[in-house]
Amino acid sequence: MSLFDVEIADGALGPVIVLSGEIDLAAAEVLDERIRAGLDAQASTVVVDLREVEFMDSSGLRLVLRLDHDVRERAGRLVVVRGGRRVARVMELTGADRQLETVDDPAEIQ
Repeated sequence: MSLFDVEIADGALGPVIVLSGEIDLAAAEVLDERIRAGLDAQASTVVVDLREVEFMDSSGLRLVLRLDHDVRERAGRLVVVRGGRRVARVMELTGADRQLETVDDPAEIQ
């Protein structure tokens, strides 16, 4: 059984990447490959949903920040659905919560 997973679904505004489980160094590398393989390069809005992530270290955060950078480079927009307390703490300590566009609920994204 894997300690992490990723699902990529079609959302109203573009792809929705749902991460779950524990996102550490080993997981981040695998997830990065899966996300890049399944992501439409033409998507203008990409949503990353962290609500099912139980743990995320700096490697997981780097994955999200790199994805944000890549989406912005092609004039797109990345929106992060905030995760639980442990994930929020990592984002707060690093300032990523101020750098990334974040929402509490996907319904808030317009």
